[in-house]
Amino acid sequence: MTRKRILSYDVIRVVAVAMVVMIHVSAYILFYFRSVDNAAFVIGNILNALGRAGTPMFLMLSGALLLDEKQVITPRDFYRKNLLPIVLLLLFWLVFYGIWRAVLIPLILGDQMSLEIFLDNLLLRKGRGLHLWYLYMLVGAYILIPFLRLIARKENKGYVLGLIALSVIVQFVTQTAGLLTRGESFTVSAFVGKFHMEYAGGYVSYLLMGWYLTTFPPKGKARIGLILSGFIALVWIILSVQYFIMDILDIHSYVAEMNTLPAMLYGAGLFTLITALCGERETRSKVLSVLSQQAFGIYVLHLFLFEILVGALLPFSAFHEKFPLLYTLTIFSLTFVSALLLSLGLSKIKGVRKLVRG
Repeated sequence: MTRKRILSYDVIRVVAVAMVVMIHVSAYILFYFRSVDNAAFVIGNILNALGRAGTPMFLMLSGALLLDEKQVITPRDFYRKNLLPIVLLLLFWLVFYGIWRAVLIPLILGDQMSLEIFLDNLLLRKGRGLHLWYLYMLVGAYILIPFLRLIARKENKGYVLGLIALSVIVQFVTQTAGLLTRGESFTVSAFVGKFHMEYAGGYVSYLLMGWYLTTFPPKGKARIGLILSGFIALVWIILSVQYFIMDILDIHSYVAEMNTLPAMLYGAGLFTLITALCGERETRSKVLSVLSQQAFGIYVLHLFLFEILVGALLPFSAFHEKFPLLYTLTIFSLTFVSALLLSLGLSKIKGVRKLVRG
């Protein structure tokens, strides 16, 4: 019997992976031109900000699915069927990107192969592995899933909401306050850190948010408030980088992280909007269903194809800085479609499909 596909979940998955691709494509423009007065920087900043809800929504969706009380999941089965495959996928793609950057690219360019670059990619050092950090983080989050399932129950609604609220206070709000008080003799983040409430931080809170937002969907003013706060957070992300990047050196690193207040509000707001618009309908579109099924493949393959596009086929000089929007949208479309097609092709090969189907 074919398992019913939930429309809102498929839409969230496709939107989230498109956002992840857009982040990496637009970041190329954003860092190519660091002058805030340059039109390319403005466009890159806006497009980059638009993608910041991707990772939070992916994690919220994982929480909605894996913490669902209707599913009977034993810790042994979960670690064997869910966690172990993620660990193996992480190892494979770390090695793949390590070989690509340390061996294949040097061979193509006529340079020497580098063991240091291979290890940098394997261990995600020096900013390497722009997207595989997510799989590293997912392994840590998955370890806690059986424990979270003991908490995420309808009768514990108040406790879960309290834990989410605590996370918002000690992590998301504190980070923002710490940034604003940076350089002062008294900083909010340093003070809150003295209480060592790390257990209420990290990405686990997104899993609980996803479960809560789907188990107890917000209605009325609460729904409007969440959606509005998400829109405000998006504007905040855009303007904070555009106008304060020269004054607050850490501001871009702050908004570029996914476990911050702007990303959380934007992700929760968009997650709420999509689930409200889709309701409880099933997915009827074959195209949407295929895109959703290939989301993991698009995620793991897109950076490899993106590097080929901007490194050899369509470097920025091909469009020049007069056409930053056209260039970014062109590279985004080519990257997304080529990753989709390659993922579809690999998913047809027995023994390989698990590498792109997650």
